[in-house]
Amino acid sequence: MTRYINGLVFNSETRSFDKQSFQVQGQYFEQSSRTTETEIDLDGYYITPGFIDSCSQIGLAEIGIRWEGDDSYEFDSHLQYSVVDGIYPFDAAFQKAVSHGVTASHIVPSPKSLIGAKTAIIHHTHTTVDEMVLIKDVAYSFSIGHQAKSTFFAEKKKPLTRMGIAKIVRETLQQIQQQEPRIKKIVIRAHKAVDIEFVGRLQHEFGTIFDFHIIHGTEVPLLKGESFNTVIAGPTFRYIEHNEMMALSPKLYRHLSNQHIPFVFCTDHPVSSTSHLTLEGCLAVREGMTRQDVLYALTTGAANFLGIAHKTGAICDGLLADFVIWDKHPLNLDAQVVATYIKGTKVYAREEGLTE
Repeated sequence: MTRYINGLVFNSETRSFDKQSFQVQGQYFEQSSRTTETEIDLDGYYITPGFIDSCSQIGLAEIGIRWEGDDSYEFDSHLQYSVVDGIYPFDAAFQKAVSHGVTASHIVPSPKSLIGAKTAIIHHTHTTVDEMVLIKDVAYSFSIGHQAKSTFFAEKKKPLTRMGIAKIVRETLQQIQQQEPRIKKIVIRAHKAVDIEFVGRLQHEFGTIFDFHIIHGTEVPLLKGESFNTVIAGPTFRYIEHNEMMALSPKLYRHLSNQHIPFVFCTDHPVSSTSHLTLEGCLAVREGMTRQDVLYALTTGAANFLGIAHKTGAICDGLLADFVIWDKHPLNLDAQVVATYIKGTKVYAREEGLTE
């Protein structure tokens, strides 16, 4: 039993930092007691739950490796594909992620995948994929727009148009309804307004069966007055890859916030490094969001959206002990991670300076 005292702990209910103490037993946060074996003084440090990247290819597309390390895209898409079968647990990106306070990711296939795969949420440590998985078969993923269209056309010479893409998506949704009735969440990559509008039509047609959520949503601000389910927004700190992304800007976060559209953050690693998840939050603050709301979206808000709030996303009795110790407020650009814990185990430490 380890007790951490005097830290500025992020409280998800008040969305503020309060000086408090908490206790860890094995993998879980536990109620305070006086039977501690070890006590660590966190006076002067900030403590948050682990950050959650709500769309990432980490482990699917290994950093520093070319095609042989890329398991994020399968040309012959099929409903039985699952990202769990493609994740490499020793991808160097996992250690980089925990060194920047990101402890879990929602794994989604490449934007080249018109019909993607069943997604999963994983922790960023352990030696086998099965140990890393928090929940599998979270959602089914699709990609529409430039990349999916160009990739499929290069391979099959069809579909050539957005009409052809739409036909394939509708047919696949009907198959999911019949073959995978447990999956209710559908996530669709879309940058351009015309593709985002298409997702709205799908919600109208299939809304009693599925919940549709947009990944990226670059041109959402052009669709004034439209309502959306949760948007997996970003990354905005990246290169402009094609003309569908010409409107890419962190102002997207301000628009979503002002329009009361719920959203969470993502890096789509390796498109933008998982280490830039905090930077996306800082950009949202620069655009006018409060630090409290950004931290909530990076932790408890992401866990609620992904359906893992009963496991992680807050510092609370009974949840897995996933937490990060920062030397400054984590949304200061010069803040650094002092230590990161997953399931109560220290998986990263910048320096040994904590008093035991």
